[in-house]
Amino acid sequence: MKRLISGFLFILASLAAAQACTGRLVQHALGETCVTGTPKRVVALEWTYVEYLLALGVQPAAMADIRGYHEWVKIPVALDRSVPDVGTRQQPSLERIAAIKPDLILAPSFRVTQTYGRLSQIAPTIAFNPFPEDGSSQFDRVLRDFQTVAELVGKGDQGRRVRIQMETRFAQARRLLEQAKRSGESFVLVQAFTSQNVGTMRLFTRNSIASEILERIGLKNAWSDRPQVYGYSTMGLEGLASIKADNFFYIVQDDDNVFLSPSVEPLWKNLEPVRNNRAYRLSGQTWTFGGPLSAETLVNAVITAMLRR
Repeated sequence: MKRLISGFLFILASLAAAQACTGRLVQHALGETCVTGTPKRVVALEWTYVEYLLALGVQPAAMADIRGYHEWVKIPVALDRSVPDVGTRQQPSLERIAAIKPDLILAPSFRVTQTYGRLSQIAPTIAFNPFPEDGSSQFDRVLRDFQTVAELVGKGDQGRRVRIQMETRFAQARRLLEQAKRSGESFVLVQAFTSQNVGTMRLFTRNSIASEILERIGLKNAWSDRPQVYGYSTMGLEGLASIKADNFFYIVQDDDNVFLSPSVEPLWKNLEPVRNNRAYRLSGQTWTFGGPLSAETLVNAVITAMLRR
């Protein structure tokens, strides 16, 4: 009975909120937010949402961690140099955000759970959950969230065009792999870096954004670990011995290629894709947690590497 009453009260509250909203009522991971008019000054507290805006032809009014963005993310649309920085993604400055006078804030729910109330006092705040706990498709979630942002900033048609462009590129990549008789090959995708002076690998699971993208162009993820909330398993470099795949894609920074370490060399040389000249280094700016533009960038990098195009 208590559950029924609670559910009924929730429905009443939702109906009241919908009636009180004179704009667009958006349901998201931390509740629902009324967005009136078409936001022009949008603050993005995660690089992915910066990418969404840029893909739609919108420069963010401000964003978190610009330096890190330039180090880790490379897409074909440039971030304007005039965009101000509001601090780290983990702890953005509420004072700096307020000074921007935004009319919309975009953030990941897992980072703003404690500050959501204060952010909402500054401007309508939409908190997306990019990592569904049930292990369902992260890429489908990305595409849905991207279109939500597109509609909010009055760029719904542009959002659909970006999606069509991405799907067209996927289809082209599939055809190229088929023509080269490499469609259906297996892969393991790794992001490797030094953490606390120890070489570390992220191996992307099948529910990850990056894995889904590569499977959509005709490849098969050979990393058989169960779905992970963040889309990857983490292990030390000794885990190289457990990798079995036709192709090994690895993302490393120029100044932190952990696979060049002398202690790793025996494992590296024994890796089957290395022996078969099927180990492909991808740029450290290959962003594996992004939107449609990052998806195209990843596909372009993989096709270029595999087919030497």
